[in-house]
Amino acid sequence: MENLSKGFYLGSIAGAGILGTILIGAEVPFGAILVLYAAVVSLVMWYKAWKAIQDGHARTTPGKAVGFLFIPFYNLYWIFQAIWGFAKDYNSYITRHEISTPKLTEGLFLTYCILTLVTGVLSRVAVAGLVFSIINLVILIIIVIKVCDAVNSLPQPTET
Repeated sequence: MENLSKGFYLGSIAGAGILGTILIGAEVPFGAILVLYAAVVSLVMWYKAWKAIQDGHARTTPGKAVGFLFIPFYNLYWIFQAIWGFAKDYNSYITRHEISTPKLTEGLFLTYCILTLVTGVLSRVAVAGLVFSIINLVILIIIVIKVCDAVNSLPQPTET
């Protein structure tokens, strides 16, 4: 299992995501490339996070966690399994393996999933969409930090 670089994931997801969104708003084509980059890095982070807790009890595999997010309409349900479900399964994992590390706040991950859907619906409403987007971005930054810390706090497997 490899550590997740908090600086890389935070800078890539939040930094490129924010800058890309601003550039898209200014009608600069490069902005879309930055947003795409941030999305890909985010998916890589989720894949690695799920990979870190595979012990036969996780609700999904890393490939399904990420891959099912690409299925139209089903992804509206699956985001809860891939993101909120990770927090729940991570907490179960550390309890099952008696790992002394802080649990993830499941409500934070659930809130992110709900706000992601709400933001998508309200994206056409200028002020409301912007407010929910900013709130969701702050929560995403906290989640990236928490996921990196959580995965990095897991003991490294010993090779025999």
